[in-house]
Amino acid sequence: DLRISVTDRCNFRCVYCMPKELFGADHAFLDRKALLSFEEIARLARLFAANGVEKIRLTGGEPLVRKGLERLIEQLRIIPEISDISLTTNGALLTPERARSLANAGLKRITVSLDALEDTVFKRINDVAFPVAQVLEGVENAAAAGLSPIKINMVVKRGMNEQELLPMAEHFRGTSHILRFIEFMDVGT
Repeated sequence: DLRISVTDRCNFRCVYCMPKELFGADHAFLDRKALLSFEEIARLARLFAANGVEKIRLTGGEPLVRKGLERLIEQLRIIPEISDISLTTNGALLTPERARSLANAGLKRITVSLDALEDTVFKRINDVAFPVAQVLEGVENAAAAGLSPIKINMVVKRGMNEQELLPMAEHFRGTSHILRFIEFMDVGT
């Protein structure tokens, strides 16, 4: 398995990942020219595939903020050794059209980061006042496009969202979505 980060940018400022104090308006993200082109990423993927890699996961930052991501997926899809292409996203940009275009390009599966169902808690975590309802719509848009199984990653942090564990379990019970609880690990703050 190979994880490829296609951008360091994100449209959220999650308090445990990209807090505004460190990634504010004045933060110097990589210059777009410093990012690997889709052709360079595909070339590297071919080299990794020739050495045994069969699955690729696209990540970021938020990978859906990278324009034309479907072009990269199309380039990866034609690598004979690659049997699976997946993507991890915050779900904010998963409109019905975008989910379909990703699936049509060759994306197979999707993982959505979702840390709360209660809107106030979710907005406090993403720190850009993005509503949870739109992420849940994104999950359903991905399901309608056939991007499954859908995995839902919930980072659990004491004092932040542990009260959301049972509501999340209840919400996704009986669906085909796979809910995964991820323990928050402070790695240097």
